[in-house]
Amino acid sequence: MTQPSDTTRKMSQPTPWRVAELVAGMDLVVRGNADVSVIGACALLPGKARHLTFAERAAQSEDVAKTQADVAILPGELAERFTGTVIVSEQPRLMFARLAARFENTDRPPSIAASAVIGDDATIDPSAHIAAQVVIGCSARIGAGVVIEPGAVIGDAVTIGPGSRIGARAVLGDRVHVGKAALIAAGAVIGERGFGLVAGPGGLEPVPQLASVALGDNVEVGANSTIDRGALTDTVIGDGVKIDNQVHIAHNCRIGAHTVIAGCTGIAGSCVIGTGCMIGGGVGIGDHVTIADGVTITAASQVPKNIAAPGVYSSTFRAMAAGTWRRRLALFRALDKIEARLSRVEDNQ
Repeated sequence: MTQPSDTTRKMSQPTPWRVAELVAGMDLVVRGNADVSVIGACALLPGKARHLTFAERAAQSEDVAKTQADVAILPGELAERFTGTVIVSEQPRLMFARLAARFENTDRPPSIAASAVIGDDATIDPSAHIAAQVVIGCSARIGAGVVIEPGAVIGDAVTIGPGSRIGARAVLGDRVHVGKAALIAAGAVIGERGFGLVAGPGGLEPVPQLASVALGDNVEVGANSTIDRGALTDTVIGDGVKIDNQVHIAHNCRIGAHTVIAGCTGIAGSCVIGTGCMIGGGVGIGDHVTIADGVTITAASQVPKNIAAPGVYSSTFRAMAAGTWRRRLALFRALDKIEARLSRVEDNQ
């Protein structure tokens, strides 16, 4: 086990990357000087010297000609508009995401801070980084290359897979399982007691929440999001699921692989959501709802019942002028009367 250390971490300087190094092994064509170096990524406009940018649409042609970036990822149709070094790709956004990730300052040296509290029988891989004020419970298992940021709390018997990252002040409750290469952002709480109550003679009584939460590989959980533990079976988040900030997933839910959930969505207990779904921001999903694979739910929609087939689903009005909304609301409130009048007309024909 890595021993506690008082080493102070210093802010690292940007690492220059030669274009040839950036694209090595990626089967990409470079036009221009492949030996030029970049130290970061930037927006197309205004752009920055020694930085990487991208464009993907013909309508951006003039912006490509104006950018101050030295290197750009461009489709072939835009490459001629750029005077610097071009990385040619017909998927510029995807390539930019992959290459720009090289500039994220995520490296942490293997160490355990002296102020960290480590429980009995906890196992920590020597390559892990445990920051200041971290608490790790008894019998927890921390895998290779795991980074746990300051103030995080890891419960008893938690397992964290290799290459995962736990943000500052995140909380993982007892027996939570985190797969490989997961990202749990700052302030997330995973494995807190589920909201289960039953009526008793003296009022509502809590239902024990005895299970935990299992997260698959490559899962992301955003800042201040919460995932409750199950009552008798684990809450399960499948491989590759991406959860935005401030999302709540209640107890006993099962989220299928590669589903994306945007911010401020609330998913009530015992829901089953299929694979490859896209759930917009502010969506509310009622309890015990089942949603098929490949479903898209647009922002702020309410889902009280099952969705059995893939497709795009909505249940909200778009914003409109207030006067127009009030007139339509008045019409909506009068629908019962209008229906009754139409029925009388039909009866008289």
